Amino acid sequence: MAAHGFVAVVGARVLPEQVASQVAEVVGFFLRRGWGIGSGGARGADAFALQAVLGAGPTACARSVVFLPGSLGGAPDGALGTFAGRGGRVVPGSGVGRTALLGRSRRLARASAGVVAFLWGPSRGSVFTLREAIRSGKPAAVVLAGGGAALPAFSGGAWAPCSIGPVAAFRWVPAPESREPDAAQPARRPWLARVFQVPEGEPTHALLEHISSLSQGDRLWFERGVLAGDTVVVAHEALSDTPAFLATRRLMARFRCTAREGAGLAELFLALDAGPAVVAHYEAEARQRSAAVIIEDLAQLVARLALAEAVPDEDALDHADCLADRAVLVSTDGQVAQRAGQSEGASAQLAWHALGTVQSERATCPVCRAVFEADDEAAELPICPECGTRDTWEARQGGRFRGIVGAIDGCPSIEELAALGKRLYALALSHDQAGVAWSHYHLRKQVLEAVPLGQPAQVLLAEVEHASRRFLPRLGACLYRVQRIPSIPVSAPEWRRIWSAYRARRGAVSA
Repeated sequence: MAAHGFVAVVGARVLPEQVASQVAEVVGFFLRRGWGIGSGGARGADAFALQAVLGAGPTACARSVVFLPGSLGGAPDGALGTFAGRGGRVVPGSGVGRTALLGRSRRLARASAGVVAFLWGPSRGSVFTLREAIRSGKPAAVVLAGGGAALPAFSGGAWAPCSIGPVAAFRWVPAPESREPDAAQPARRPWLARVFQVPEGEPTHALLEHISSLSQGDRLWFERGVLAGDTVVVAHEALSDTPAFLATRRLMARFRCTAREGAGLAELFLALDAGPAVVAHYEAEARQRSAAVIIEDLAQLVARLALAEAVPDEDALDHADCLADRAVLVSTDGQVAQRAGQSEGASAQLAWHALGTVQSERATCPVCRAVFEADDEAAELPICPECGTRDTWEARQGGRFRGIVGAIDGCPSIEELAALGKRLYALALSHDQAGVAWSHYHLRKQVLEAVPLGQPAQVLLAEVEHASRRFLPRLGACLYRVQRIPSIPVSAPEWRRIWSAYRARRGAVSA
């Protein structure tokens, strides 16, 4: 029965103090129904849960348990010692480091009757505990406490909104049991595979059936594209002699630079007649130094080479060799072959660009570096199944920047947000990072300022909206004097809304 089991209440170790009341509400919800509480003996959510159990008295302690990642090493002290003195059970672990932590979380999830996790930011340990509980068939719930936390992405079910007492949460709902849970599900084929991979069978008949099953748009891609190994390539007229590996967008992705810096790198590499090996060398250099430093070094190198090379007075085109002007196709084995029925020099040059691969796209998590398959047709960004991180631009900027954005998104008040904004100026952020951080700042400010108006503010706003055209200028002077009266209970965000409505009304009257 319930009295002999416990519910694990876990969460992030960096959970703020203001969330402790929600943890206590969840703990009390289960204690009142006869359950015990299990925790992991860590900081943050675990400590808040343990304090709530201690506050509930010896009976709650006797039903509860704390799983530790390592050995006790002597008699427990502090809150853990008080818990053990009141009849609470303390289960020591074994090992050290990450292995011990994962082992503790696995034992806690499998021994519990269910898991409730308070997520703040990535919360990788809490996501691991949730995954172990779901794999063991235990109920699981998530409370998004803030810090940019998102629901973990697991297969075999979905999250549904719920509440645990007064606390809003999400519970895990397994998929319908129409399929065997242990049966291996085939991986979803990307659209390129469905278009360009012809089913097995008699060659001509299978090909004609495959073409007839395609839509008009897919048939157009099938006619233009060529399958070279696992990659689909499409031909286009070569209007530029710039190699594909020097394309600006590709250089922006490889060097993690802006469009202007990517175009500058392309020009410098073309001037040096650099090959892929040279570009790869400077890409590795850019990881240690910035792209701007690489551009400066290359510009000096190009200038020195220009001074050293002897340039003839006559036109260089007079000595240029004629290049073969023939179109080529890519065969299925990745080789090039002349188009059937085409003579040399019959048409302009063709270039090839990769449309994609028939294999499932694989993404690398920017946080835990786990490699997972990403659905190329999904509207949402890929989510790492290991740590639950969404593959956003912010996530790829490193833990320091993710912490800054999480602190902005989780700011509880206008005053704390203003103080955080002042500290942003002193941080050594790049131009792109600063722009994104300030965007999060303004969005959070709008959320915090969107509070219900008090009665005095509602009266003033109604005066602005219903003032006559003749009285409107005098109303502005009255508002200015009222704002200077300290005893009027109208906050600064409310005054901003009132003055915004006043300016909009003045603009409409003037027009």
